[in-house]
Amino acid sequence: MLKSHRQNKNLDSLIHLLKKGDKIAYETLFRVYYDKLLHIAKGYLGTIEDAEEVVQNVFLKVWERRENFNKIVNLNNYLYTMTKNACFDRLKHEKVKNSFSKKYYQEKKAIQYQFMMDETASSILEKELEKRINIAIEALPEKCKNVFIKSRVEGMNHSEIAKVLDVSKRTVDNHISNALKHMRLHLKEFLTLFL
Repeated sequence: MLKSHRQNKNLDSLIHLLKKGDKIAYETLFRVYYDKLLHIAKGYLGTIEDAEEVVQNVFLKVWERRENFNKIVNLNNYLYTMTKNACFDRLKHEKVKNSFSKKYYQEKKAIQYQFMMDETASSILEKELEKRINIAIEALPEKCKNVFIKSRVEGMNHSEIAKVLDVSKRTVDNHISNALKHMRLHLKEFLTLFL
């Protein structure tokens, strides 16, 4: 239960950084989710080219709408739903544009149904992101990690942490600041810049 609570706090931290326009957080999200969303989109659309275009548009919308992330309850489901809806829109557009034969359109609908039922694909996305964030936390120096967990996982404020650990609030502030910088650097090692 503590692990699940910690993972939710980690995802909350990532969402918080995204809302503030943090490019490293955005790149982390892109690198963790891109291949999985591409797999899902290809299942709906049938071609890698169409899937790539849809997923790139999804990430563009994520960046454009990042300030509204406080409304997101589950980031994994949000991205999965955005991708699924974008695929449906594309299929509808293709149906009108190309006047699909009845048989071809039924095959597309069968693929859509299969992927809507694929709960496993959705849970893989969330687990992968949680794993990457947990690795970053484990890489923190022990004192920083302790302060960071008390802040982000246990929900304590800086004054409470200072009192419990018998250190100054300034020391806690410094640990939190260093922890966030360290995590960004650690996560950046997993990225290949795409800009």
